[in-house]
Amino acid sequence: MRNTFLALILTLFCGLFSAQALYGREVVDMSGRKVQVPDTIRRIFTPYRVATGLLLILGEEEKLVGMSTRPSPMALRIFPRLGSVGIANRHSSIEEILKMRPDLVITSAGPQVKDLEYAGIPVFCISAEDPDSLINGLAAMGDLLGKQKRAQKIGSYYRSRIDYITRQTSRVHQKKKVYLAGARLLSAVGGDFYQDRIIHLAGGINVSRQGRGGWVSVSREHLLSWNPDVILTLSYYGKTLPADILKDKGLRTLNAVSEKQVHTFPSYIDSWDLPSPESILGIMWLAGVLYPEEIGFDMEKEASEFYTRFYGSYPQPVSAVKRNAR
Repeated sequence: MRNTFLALILTLFCGLFSAQALYGREVVDMSGRKVQVPDTIRRIFTPYRVATGLLLILGEEEKLVGMSTRPSPMALRIFPRLGSVGIANRHSSIEEILKMRPDLVITSAGPQVKDLEYAGIPVFCISAEDPDSLINGLAAMGDLLGKQKRAQKIGSYYRSRIDYITRQTSRVHQKKKVYLAGARLLSAVGGDFYQDRIIHLAGGINVSRQGRGGWVSVSREHLLSWNPDVILTLSYYGKTLPADILKDKGLRTLNAVSEKQVHTFPSYIDSWDLPSPESILGIMWLAGVLYPEEIGFDMEKEASEFYTRFYGSYPQPVSAVKRNAR
């Protein structure tokens, strides 16, 4: 039944997509696939959250017809139009996506890609395994959408900040140990997650980096033996709060607790630890937390300049944003 429906859709739209193949242009995505895309792209669906973030910073939000998650309150303040954009993800049906009438889908490699192609929709794949590949993805989307100069400016900003942090932290002989808690205190970030790279680029050591598979379960004994210098929590996992960690008598021997070095990652359009252009601010912020004597960023000033320059708006200080679970 499913294949019959997709075949019918393909027949109905064959004229449209044959025209795209004839008059469009061929591009190569980050997975190495050759993709025929329209010369003029007006409607984009991004079932991959990373792609949505890249589209926004490239200034192409007007083309967005669908995204994977509901926008944050700050995203709506900066981009009010996002309130009327459709919501679907990489597990949504092809029928649901077709209703959005996209000219192009930008997503990650996966099973949905073949179904979308079968339905006649061009699919451009990107990946963001770490901050460097995120910037490569930004450049690829810049080429795709004719936003090369904007992508280059953002990439230059990113590299200049990373170079400064690398220079400054190279002088530090004893690197700080970092523990990043997930949905609960004893859920730690593994070495194959984006956040591990953020910790590394900030000059820290992820104490749970030997774990694999994203978030890994650990014991209190693990945490106590690691004795991190800094503990980080995430605003979208509101159950793990710095105040509760500091009050936990079983953890008071930890350096992070005794020195009151328990912090929550800042968040604005999105949380600064996630694979998005804002993660450069997360790296900068964390470097300052770890090495305040070596790192001289004024994060309020940096955030103001970043959002004003690349998003065109900075409605309120990042320090004033309420950090709630999503």
